[in-house]
Amino acid sequence: ANIGDFDDHWKNREQQAKMNAAKAYDPNPQEACHTLNKQVHENYHETSNNNTRRGLGKYDGHCLAANPIDRCWRCDKHWSMNRQKLADCARGFGHKTTGGKKGRIYVVTDDSDGDLLNPKPGTLRHAVIQDGPLWITFKHGMVIRLSEELLVSSNKTLDGRGGHVHIAGGAGIMLQYVDNVIIHSVHIHDIKKGNGGLIRDSMSHFGFRTASDGDGISIFGSTNIWIDHVSMSNCMDGLIDAIEASTAITISNCHFTDHNDVSIRSLCAICLAIIQGLT
Repeated sequence: ANIGDFDDHWKNREQQAKMNAAKAYDPNPQEACHTLNKQVHENYHETSNNNTRRGLGKYDGHCLAANPIDRCWRCDKHWSMNRQKLADCARGFGHKTTGGKKGRIYVVTDDSDGDLLNPKPGTLRHAVIQDGPLWITFKHGMVIRLSEELLVSSNKTLDGRGGHVHIAGGAGIMLQYVDNVIIHSVHIHDIKKGNGGLIRDSMSHFGFRTASDGDGISIFGSTNIWIDHVSMSNCMDGLIDAIEASTAITISNCHFTDHNDVSIRSLCAICLAIIQGLT
């Protein structure tokens, strides 16, 4: 938590994170909730009043996605040809999050995580430390066991749509002093504590990390975060831990099971809970 006291790289990131948090401050958070709830009800009534109903056979009629997030991208039958359209679909307090939009596509092809200092190209760890915006996809379904916490840098999207991508059996995901990250359609479960050690967090820096707590996703001093359609269960500490002035966060359409500690201790889009009843 106090790594900025002895690492200049992290101290600079901490100062930038404070400026990002101030910039993201919303003086009228109720308006974000009202806007979202209005969109939810409009979409729900549009689909419920549709006379073309789903039968037992194949349905080729009107798109039945009932919440504004899914309706934004899922109703496009060719969404996989334009994955970055997802970045336009964020709602709630994290609605300005664009992740890796306008960046290149990085396809994860290797599920290993063996080198923390010089990650192997094609691995998830190599992808998340790249400079600049990056839209990260997966070549096929895979189970990734992280040997230590995964330090995701700013302006990244983890897009698991179209395959069964699991982060399981090892350490979890850390978003520390970052801005603008999307995590979508991945399964995170059976997360353990990490031992820490020397871990690379960017192309130009690595440093010593103490043991990780065992959170599925840890959000620490970060802004503009959108977590959507993420399934989480059975993590040693929290499923999601949002702390240290983290703000402008949307957590939507997620599935939390086998746990009693979903800790969200910052300004985040709790109002999005209404969406879960409509998915």
